[in-house]
Amino acid sequence: MSEKQDRIFKRYYNTAEAAEYLGLSKSHLSNMRLRGEGPKFHRPAGSSGKYLYDRDDLDMWVKGHRTLSDG
Repeated sequence: MSEKQDRIFKRYYNTAEAAEYLGLSKSHLSNMRLRGEGPKFHRPAGSSGKYLYDRDDLDMWVKGHRTLSDG
């Protein structure tokens, strides 16, 4: 399996991976997280500055942010 396929089938993504999955820049996703506007995230205990995103939460967030032009 390729590295890209591995990321597609992962359950939890770090910020860079989640941003790529969503088609956003890492800084944009981080800014949305700080403003409370982005998808749900988890912060593992004892990990400073590390955030994880569940793929299911990313998919739900995308579905909730469709526009009329998205179909």
